[in-house]
Amino acid sequence: MELQLRSFQKVLAVCLPFIFQSLDAIITLDSLGYRVHFQQALEQYNHSRFRLAEDYFHAILIQDRDYTDPAAQLMLAKSQYRQGDLNQALRTCKSYLSSYPGSPYEIHAQILMGDILLKQGQITSAFKRYLQIRSMSTDSIQLHGIDERILNCIANDIDPHRLEGLLFQEQDGSNRAILNLARAYASWKNGNRYDLELILGGRMYSEFPPGFQAFFQSLSQAMNRKFFNQSTIAVVLPITGPNSGKSLSYLLGLSEFIDENITQIAVRFIVFDTESNDVKALEILRKISLNRTITGILGPMTDSQILIASGTTSSLPILIPKTGLTGLAEISDNVFFLSPTDRTIAQRTAQLLIQEMGLEQIAILSPGDGHFLQMTKFFISELNQLGIEPIALEWYHDKPENIARQFKSIRQKAWALMPEEDSSVDMMDMTIDSLEGLFDVDVDDFFNLPDRERTETMSKRDSAKIFLNTIQALYLPLRVGELTYVGTQVPLYNLDAVIIGNENWLDMDVLNQDVIGPHVQGMRIISDVHSSMMINEKLQFSNYYSLGFDQGDFINSICSISNGTRRSFYQNMKRQVYFGGRTTSIQLGGKNKNSNQSVQVLEYRNKSIRSVGVFNGDSLQVTLP
Repeated sequence: MELQLRSFQKVLAVCLPFIFQSLDAIITLDSLGYRVHFQQALEQYNHSRFRLAEDYFHAILIQDRDYTDPAAQLMLAKSQYRQGDLNQALRTCKSYLSSYPGSPYEIHAQILMGDILLKQGQITSAFKRYLQIRSMSTDSIQLHGIDERILNCIANDIDPHRLEGLLFQEQDGSNRAILNLARAYASWKNGNRYDLELILGGRMYSEFPPGFQAFFQSLSQAMNRKFFNQSTIAVVLPITGPNSGKSLSYLLGLSEFIDENITQIAVRFIVFDTESNDVKALEILRKISLNRTITGILGPMTDSQILIASGTTSSLPILIPKTGLTGLAEISDNVFFLSPTDRTIAQRTAQLLIQEMGLEQIAILSPGDGHFLQMTKFFISELNQLGIEPIALEWYHDKPENIARQFKSIRQKAWALMPEEDSSVDMMDMTIDSLEGLFDVDVDDFFNLPDRERTETMSKRDSAKIFLNTIQALYLPLRVGELTYVGTQVPLYNLDAVIIGNENWLDMDVLNQDVIGPHVQGMRIISDVHSSMMINEKLQFSNYYSLGFDQGDFINSICSISNGTRRSFYQNMKRQVYFGGRTTSIQLGGKNKNSNQSVQVLEYRNKSIRSVGVFNGDSLQVTLP
């Protein structure tokens, strides 16, 4: 009987959590007392178990205090708020404030009420509530938190008509100073120098609360700069979660542009975090599309969220920093691709080889799956449109530790193009372990060649020493991390051809090694950024920093000639002719004039990367030395 009882207790212990869930987490409190129960509930809250905390606080109100405990009711509202149940949290807060006037926790409930309103997008109502409770607070840490919330409200556009009414009613001196700052900010945002000077003229730094003095200084300095009617751009990026690396680098570049050009800024960026979650992105994008004060969207980064954005609104300009998606520009004319797509880069690469460099004998060695397979197909298609068939086409799928078969095939094709008198030499009698190419050894070691001093006559076994120039260019795109493997095998096959690479060749620590660098001199790299800041473990997303800086500059240039409306911004985007940044360029074109058509042409020589110029498909704009 005792064994059966213990077994039943074990089963009950396992099933109990599920029983609670099935009964909507109905919790029966024991006789330990209110303080213990409250501490248990608080522990659940502090461990972010907000649903369980809500159930505990609700049980305390029902079973311990008969709905007359202000602390439990406030924590109940906080638990609901942290779960995102804003409407229920708002009702609980309102009930609390009406039930417990003058409660010692009233200011906390008022702050929570303001937070709920702010999260619901009721900016002016939240601002009014924060302002009301500001004069009630005596705790310096709490006051600092309230001031940060007020600044957040000011930055997110308060109704100017209600500002005037609040100022008329306000008696507190500090609050009146804050209201005047809010009015001054609205004047600056609208490009109204007269009102800004009227509001802030003659005022002193010391008139404003400490948390707002830096804001006052910034607005005062703005009076001496050029005025613009500010446009508001929502930046929608995954700042947290697995996709955050690129976004954080991009934001750093964007921030750097603003810091370096503060006197010429005509744009405000408001950042939204999608948390690397597509549903969250959809929620954010829907709210933004309804906010008429937002001129355009910058982002998202991931392809799935870009597709969500393009289907969310057709009236809001959406600016995509970088993507591998192709074809979307032809479908959605309000989506602007600020970086050239994979198809554009592939097409420009083929056009550059044939139209600018005059090369026609082209071989291809490419990854045969995923993103790079598609990009190489775009390259082949453009070659075909230009009347060129590749001399050789080879694919690899796994890690390219040994791609001797593909290289041998390409060399065989090159040998077949040699003049007739030389083609009788069979050069395929060789075996190469490509992993040995990771070390700096003489090429004779690979081919088992006789001593150079003892023979001058070529034979079948040493024919691999002949440099073949019958292939003029070798298109060799790499996946991330493949340079070590592929780069060390290139010299073994003595192809006197220009290597045409992609940005994954730009890991300078590897590229500059003696077993790679000297053998790929003159390599051309077609990219969206002309920079030797490479993609490696240290600077994994450095190019996104460059994109953030230049695209911020580009957007600011469009905003400086717009009037702050979506329509004006959209029209000026369509009229854009050419923008040249520090490391990128933007020239919108295509069917809907919404896709960047220009690419950067780089050359590797003497352990460094230099910019050859910008190519837009018509002509190569050579970079001045």
